[in-house]
Amino acid sequence: MKRNGFLGVFGVLSLSLLASCSNTGTNNENKLVIGMECAYQPFNWTINSSNEFSLPIFGTNQYADGYDIQIARYLSKELNKEVVIKKIEWDSLILSLVNNEINAVLAGMSVTQERLKTIDFTDPYLSSDLAFLIKTENLPEGNSKENPASYEELKTLFSNQNLVCQANVVGDDLIDTYFASIEELNVHHNQPLATYPLAALDVKSGAAFAMPAELPVIEAMTNLGGLSVLYCDYESFLSEDDIIGLSVNIGIKKGNETLKNELNGALAKLSEEERGRLMGEASVRSAQNA
Repeated sequence: MKRNGFLGVFGVLSLSLLASCSNTGTNNENKLVIGMECAYQPFNWTINSSNEFSLPIFGTNQYADGYDIQIARYLSKELNKEVVIKKIEWDSLILSLVNNEINAVLAGMSVTQERLKTIDFTDPYLSSDLAFLIKTENLPEGNSKENPASYEELKTLFSNQNLVCQANVVGDDLIDTYFASIEELNVHHNQPLATYPLAALDVKSGAAFAMPAELPVIEAMTNLGGLSVLYCDYESFLSEDDIIGLSVNIGIKKGNETLKNELNGALAKLSEEERGRLMGEASVRSAQNA
Protein backbone atom coordinates (compact mmCIF):
# COMPACT_ATOMS: atom_id res chain seq x y z
CA MET A 1 0.00 0.00 0.00
CA LYS A 2 1.34 3.39 -0.98
CA ARG A 3 2.20 5.44 2.09
CA ASN A 4 2.74 9.15 2.48
CA GLY A 5 6.24 10.48 3.03
CA PHE A 6 8.61 12.71 1.06
CA LEU A 7 12.37 12.44 0.69
CA GLY A 8 13.60 15.85 -0.43
CA VAL A 9 16.91 16.97 -1.90
CA PHE A 10 18.60 17.07 1.49
CA GLY A 11 17.46 13.50 2.18
CA VAL A 12 18.81 12.25 -1.15
CA LEU A 13 22.16 13.93 -0.51
CA SER A 14 22.26 12.44 2.96
CA LEU A 15 21.67 8.98 1.54
CA SER A 16 24.54 9.40 -0.87
CA LEU A 17 26.89 10.54 1.87
CA LEU A 18 25.86 7.78 4.28
CA ALA A 19 26.03 4.93 1.80
CA SER A 20 29.69 4.36 2.64
CA CYS A 21 29.20 4.45 6.42
CA SER A 22 29.86 1.54 8.76
CA ASN A 23 28.31 -1.77 7.80
CA THR A 24 26.24 -3.57 10.44
CA GLY A 25 26.72 -7.09 9.12
CA THR A 26 23.96 -7.01 6.51
CA ASN A 27 26.36 -8.40 3.90
CA ASN A 28 26.04 -11.81 5.57
CA GLU A 29 24.40 -13.92 2.86
CA ASN A 30 22.70 -16.10 5.49
CA LYS A 31 21.01 -13.19 7.26
CA LEU A 32 18.03 -11.08 6.23
CA VAL A 33 17.89 -7.89 8.31
CA ILE A 34 14.45 -6.38 7.86
CA GLY A 35 13.31 -2.89 8.76
CA MET A 36 9.71 -2.01 9.59
CA GLU A 37 7.85 0.38 11.89
CA CYS A 38 6.26 -2.33 14.04
CA ALA A 39 3.40 0.16 14.35
CA TYR A 40 1.39 -0.20 11.12
CA GLN A 41 -1.53 -2.57 11.59
CA PRO A 42 -2.31 -5.00 10.03
CA PHE A 43 1.07 -5.11 8.24
CA ASN A 44 3.20 -4.95 11.40
CA TRP A 45 2.77 -4.02 15.04
CA THR A 46 4.44 -4.45 18.44
CA ILE A 47 3.39 -6.87 21.18
CA ASN A 48 4.91 -7.46 24.60
CA SER A 49 5.03 -11.26 24.58
CA SER A 50 5.74 -13.85 21.93
CA ASN A 51 3.17 -16.03 20.22
CA GLU A 52 3.11 -18.51 17.35
CA PHE A 53 2.94 -15.68 14.81
CA SER A 54 5.57 -13.29 16.17
CA LEU A 55 9.27 -12.60 15.79
CA PRO A 56 11.51 -10.77 18.29
CA ILE A 57 12.38 -7.13 17.68
CA PHE A 58 16.16 -6.64 17.66
CA GLY A 59 17.56 -4.86 20.70
CA THR A 60 14.30 -4.96 22.69
CA ASN A 61 12.26 -7.29 24.87
CA GLN A 62 9.29 -6.92 22.52
CA TYR A 63 7.97 -8.83 19.53
CA ALA A 64 6.38 -8.01 16.20
CA ASP A 65 3.28 -9.52 14.61
CA GLY A 66 1.41 -8.78 11.39
CA TYR A 67 1.25 -9.71 7.73
CA ASP A 68 4.81 -8.51 7.12
CA ILE A 69 6.03 -10.79 9.90
CA GLN A 70 4.32 -13.78 8.30
CA ILE A 71 6.04 -12.98 5.01
CA ALA A 72 9.36 -12.63 6.88
CA ARG A 73 8.84 -16.03 8.53
CA TYR A 74 8.04 -17.56 5.13
CA LEU A 75 11.14 -16.04 3.53
CA SER A 76 13.31 -17.23 6.41
CA LYS A 77 12.15 -20.81 5.89
CA GLU A 78 12.16 -20.72 2.08
CA LEU A 79 15.61 -19.10 1.77
CA ASN A 80 17.12 -20.74 4.85
CA LYS A 81 18.17 -17.33 6.19
CA GLU A 82 18.15 -15.97 9.72
CA VAL A 83 15.68 -13.08 9.94
CA VAL A 84 16.36 -10.07 12.15
CA ILE A 85 13.56 -7.54 12.68
CA LYS A 86 14.61 -3.94 13.34
CA LYS A 87 12.07 -1.36 14.50
CA ILE A 88 12.65 1.83 12.49
CA GLU A 89 10.56 4.97 11.95
CA TRP A 90 8.87 5.13 8.54
CA ASP A 91 10.80 8.17 7.33
CA SER A 92 14.12 6.48 8.23
CA LEU A 93 13.56 3.14 6.53
CA ILE A 94 15.09 4.02 3.14
CA LEU A 95 17.98 5.80 4.83
CA SER A 96 18.64 2.73 6.97
CA LEU A 97 18.59 0.52 3.88
CA VAL A 98 21.09 2.62 1.95
CA ASN A 99 23.23 2.98 5.09
CA ASN A 100 23.48 -0.84 5.42
CA GLU A 101 21.70 -0.96 8.77
CA ILE A 102 19.18 -3.30 7.12
CA ASN A 103 19.12 -5.12 3.79
CA ALA A 104 15.35 -5.16 3.23
CA VAL A 105 12.33 -2.95 3.90
CA LEU A 106 9.27 -5.11 4.51
CA ALA A 107 6.79 -2.53 5.74
CA GLY A 108 3.77 -2.16 3.49
CA MET A 109 5.73 0.01 1.07
CA SER A 110 4.68 0.49 -2.56
CA VAL A 111 6.78 1.34 -5.59
CA THR A 112 6.90 5.03 -6.53
CA GLN A 113 9.07 6.80 -9.08
CA GLU A 114 10.59 8.89 -6.30
CA ARG A 115 11.61 5.81 -4.29
CA LEU A 116 13.01 4.09 -7.38
CA LYS A 117 15.59 6.84 -7.63
CA THR A 118 17.14 5.55 -4.40
CA ILE A 119 16.28 1.86 -3.95
CA ASP A 120 15.07 -1.16 -5.87
CA PHE A 121 11.96 -3.27 -5.24
CA THR A 122 10.96 -6.90 -5.55
CA ASP A 123 7.78 -8.09 -7.17
CA PRO A 124 4.67 -7.38 -5.05
CA TYR A 125 4.19 -9.53 -1.97
CA LEU A 126 0.55 -8.47 -1.75
CA SER A 127 -1.75 -7.18 -4.49
CA SER A 128 -5.36 -6.60 -3.63
CA ASP A 129 -8.71 -5.18 -4.64
CA LEU A 130 -10.06 -1.97 -3.16
CA ALA A 131 -13.23 -2.30 -1.09
CA PHE A 132 -15.12 -0.33 1.55
CA LEU A 133 -16.24 -1.27 5.04
CA ILE A 134 -19.83 -0.27 5.69
CA LYS A 135 -22.58 -1.06 8.17
CA THR A 136 -24.56 -4.08 6.99
CA GLU A 137 -27.78 -2.07 7.24
CA ASN A 138 -26.36 0.48 4.76
CA LEU A 139 -25.12 -2.05 2.20
CA PRO A 140 -26.87 -1.60 -1.17
CA GLU A 141 -29.08 -4.52 -2.10
CA GLY A 142 -27.41 -6.96 -4.48
CA ASN A 143 -23.84 -5.68 -3.93
CA SER A 144 -21.33 -8.50 -4.35
CA LYS A 145 -17.96 -9.28 -5.87
CA GLU A 146 -19.82 -10.22 -9.06
CA ASN A 147 -21.98 -7.08 -8.88
CA PRO A 148 -19.70 -4.32 -7.53
CA ALA A 149 -20.80 -0.72 -7.10
CA SER A 150 -19.85 1.63 -9.90
CA TYR A 151 -18.14 4.95 -9.23
CA GLU A 152 -21.42 6.79 -9.84
CA GLU A 153 -23.17 4.52 -7.36
CA LEU A 154 -20.43 5.14 -4.78
CA LYS A 155 -20.73 8.91 -5.21
CA THR A 156 -24.49 8.72 -4.66
CA LEU A 157 -24.08 6.44 -1.64
CA PHE A 158 -21.38 8.59 -0.02
CA SER A 159 -23.04 11.93 -0.72
CA ASN A 160 -23.39 13.99 2.50
CA GLN A 161 -21.60 11.25 4.48
CA ASN A 162 -18.38 11.01 6.53
CA LEU A 163 -15.56 8.74 5.35
CA VAL A 164 -12.59 7.63 7.45
CA CYS A 165 -9.41 5.60 7.05
CA GLN A 166 -6.11 4.81 8.70
CA ALA A 167 -3.56 7.60 8.44
CA ASN A 168 -0.79 7.56 5.82
CA VAL A 169 -2.21 4.87 3.55
CA VAL A 170 -3.49 4.96 -0.01
CA GLY A 171 -7.11 4.60 1.10
CA ASP A 172 -6.89 7.85 3.03
CA ASP A 173 -5.64 9.65 -0.08
CA LEU A 174 -8.45 8.11 -2.17
CA ILE A 175 -11.09 9.70 0.05
CA ASP A 176 -9.85 13.15 -0.93
CA THR A 177 -9.05 12.40 -4.57
CA TYR A 178 -12.29 10.71 -5.57
CA PHE A 179 -14.91 11.93 -3.09
CA ALA A 180 -14.14 14.78 -0.67
CA SER A 181 -12.66 16.96 -3.43
CA ILE A 182 -15.97 16.95 -5.33
CA GLU A 183 -17.77 19.89 -3.77
CA GLU A 184 -21.30 18.91 -4.79
CA LEU A 185 -20.98 15.53 -3.02
CA ASN A 186 -20.45 17.21 0.35
CA VAL A 187 -18.36 14.24 1.56
CA HIS A 188 -16.54 14.92 4.83
CA HIS A 189 -13.11 13.34 5.36
CA ASN A 190 -12.87 12.48 9.05
CA GLN A 191 -9.56 12.83 10.84
CA PRO A 192 -7.56 9.69 9.90
CA LEU A 193 -6.89 7.30 12.76
CA ALA A 194 -3.81 5.37 13.87
CA THR A 195 -5.00 1.92 12.81
CA TYR A 196 -7.56 0.23 10.58
CA PRO A 197 -9.37 -1.35 13.56
CA LEU A 198 -9.88 2.08 15.15
CA ALA A 199 -11.25 3.43 11.85
CA ALA A 200 -13.48 0.35 11.55
CA LEU A 201 -14.89 1.01 15.02
CA ASP A 202 -15.85 4.51 13.85
CA VAL A 203 -17.85 2.90 11.03
CA LYS A 204 -19.43 0.50 13.49
CA SER A 205 -20.41 3.34 15.85
CA GLY A 206 -21.77 5.50 13.04
CA ALA A 207 -19.13 8.21 13.46
CA ALA A 208 -18.19 7.41 9.85
CA PHE A 209 -20.24 5.94 7.02
CA ALA A 210 -17.52 3.90 5.30
CA MET A 211 -13.79 3.07 5.26
CA PRO A 212 -11.69 2.16 2.18
CA ALA A 213 -8.92 -0.46 2.32
CA GLU A 214 -7.59 -3.58 0.65
CA LEU A 215 -10.19 -6.35 0.42
CA PRO A 216 -8.51 -8.75 2.96
CA VAL A 217 -8.41 -5.93 5.53
CA ILE A 218 -12.07 -5.09 4.95
CA GLU A 219 -13.06 -8.76 5.16
CA ALA A 220 -11.24 -9.10 8.48
CA MET A 221 -12.82 -5.96 9.95
CA THR A 222 -16.30 -7.45 9.41
CA ASN A 223 -15.45 -9.69 12.38
CA LEU A 224 -16.18 -6.67 14.58
CA GLY A 225 -19.86 -7.38 13.92
CA GLY A 226 -22.62 -5.55 12.09
CA LEU A 227 -20.26 -4.62 9.25
CA SER A 228 -20.04 -5.78 5.63
CA VAL A 229 -17.84 -5.53 2.55
CA LEU A 230 -18.93 -2.97 -0.03
CA TYR A 231 -17.42 -4.19 -3.32
CA CYS A 232 -16.65 -1.60 -5.98
CA ASP A 233 -15.51 -1.48 -9.61
CA TYR A 234 -12.34 0.41 -8.63
CA GLU A 235 -10.45 -0.37 -11.84
CA SER A 236 -12.90 1.79 -13.78
CA PHE A 237 -12.07 5.00 -11.89
CA LEU A 238 -8.76 4.72 -10.02
CA SER A 239 -5.66 6.10 -11.74
CA GLU A 240 -2.90 3.71 -12.76
CA ASP A 241 -0.70 5.02 -9.94
CA ASP A 242 -3.44 4.46 -7.37
CA ILE A 243 -4.01 0.91 -8.60
CA ILE A 244 -0.26 0.28 -8.24
CA GLY A 245 -0.58 1.72 -4.74
CA LEU A 246 -2.80 -1.22 -3.80
CA SER A 247 0.29 -3.46 -4.07
CA VAL A 248 3.19 -3.61 -1.64
CA ASN A 249 6.77 -4.62 -2.41
CA ILE A 250 10.00 -5.37 -0.54
CA GLY A 251 12.56 -2.58 -0.77
CA ILE A 252 16.20 -3.58 -1.28
CA LYS A 253 19.45 -1.74 -1.86
CA LYS A 254 20.02 -0.40 -5.37
CA GLY A 255 21.74 -2.95 -7.59
CA ASN A 256 21.44 -5.91 -5.22
CA GLU A 257 20.29 -8.28 -7.96
CA THR A 258 21.29 -11.41 -6.05
CA LEU A 259 18.97 -10.68 -3.14
CA LYS A 260 16.27 -9.41 -5.47
CA ASN A 261 16.30 -12.66 -7.44
CA GLU A 262 16.27 -14.75 -4.26
CA LEU A 263 13.31 -12.88 -2.84
CA ASN A 264 11.38 -12.93 -6.12
CA GLY A 265 12.01 -16.65 -6.47
CA ALA A 266 10.60 -17.29 -3.02
CA LEU A 267 7.61 -14.99 -3.52
CA ALA A 268 6.76 -16.72 -6.80
CA LYS A 269 6.06 -19.90 -4.81
CA LEU A 270 3.59 -18.18 -2.47
CA SER A 271 0.10 -18.34 -3.96
CA GLU A 272 -2.30 -15.40 -4.04
CA GLU A 273 -4.74 -17.46 -1.98
CA GLU A 274 -2.14 -18.02 0.73
CA ARG A 275 -1.20 -14.33 0.75
CA GLY A 276 -4.86 -13.38 1.15
CA ARG A 277 -5.27 -15.89 3.97
CA LEU A 278 -2.22 -14.58 5.84
CA MET A 279 -3.40 -10.97 5.49
CA GLY A 280 -6.92 -11.86 6.58
CA GLU A 281 -5.67 -13.66 9.68
CA ALA A 282 -3.29 -10.80 10.51
CA SER A 283 -6.14 -8.33 10.14
CA VAL A 284 -8.29 -10.35 12.57
CA ARG A 285 -5.48 -10.33 15.15
CA SER A 286 -5.02 -6.62 14.48
CA ALA A 287 -8.72 -5.99 15.20
CA GLN A 288 -8.43 -7.95 18.43
CA ASN A 289 -5.45 -5.77 19.33
CA ALA A 290 -7.34 -2.51 18.74
